Amino acid sequence: MSIPITRRAFAAALVAAFLVAAMAGQRAQASEDDPAFVFIEDVGGQAVAVLRDKANSTFEEREAAFRAIMVKGFDVPLVSRFVLGRHWKAATEEQRKAYMNIFLDFIVRVYASRFDSYGGEEFVVRSVIDDESGDKIVRTQVLRPSGGQPVHVDFRVRERKERLKVIDVVVEGISMLHTHRVEFTSVINRKGLDGLLGDLQARLDAPVESAAE
Repeated sequence: MSIPITRRAFAAALVAAFLVAAMAGQRAQASEDDPAFVFIEDVGGQAVAVLRDKANSTFEEREAAFRAIMVKGFDVPLVSRFVLGRHWKAATEEQRKAYMNIFLDFIVRVYASRFDSYGGEEFVVRSVIDDESGDKIVRTQVLRPSGGQPVHVDFRVRERKERLKVIDVVVEGISMLHTHRVEFTSVINRKGLDGLLGDLQARLDAPVESAAE
């Protein structure tokens, strides 16, 4: 597989997108009642419940549960179109449908496999900030069991059709949206959109454990 879609450190920290509030031991007092805080807390609680039931579930069952959580918590259509960038407009209707389907499958597979390696990190909500764009930025830290330097993770939350959705995760200054966009664009420039779809499908067809690489 030639496409370097994910980075080990980036994807590991993205676990916080689901776990942040449910595992939080501390809160920023001024943000406790903010709808964005409550929203992330709810999504995180559902993800933690899946992780804690590993002994009584298969990976396929956990993957399906994470898919439902991602569909509920993330604006997947917006994220997937942004990641494809200018190539979305040039794509045929058939290519768009194929891409939308495979993008969700790919993201779920990659991050479900990452979640399965969860090893006791603690995710702490620090504050919720009103961004000038109208979005909410939920600032958190990933605390390492070893006591090393925490990882700073920001979640961009936007109201979409009267519901809050995560539209980006920024880990130590690295944006999920922009990272995937650069990587996808690189593949499209070399292989075309059909080549990207083929690479993503190959990743899905590979053994589950390889998705975490």
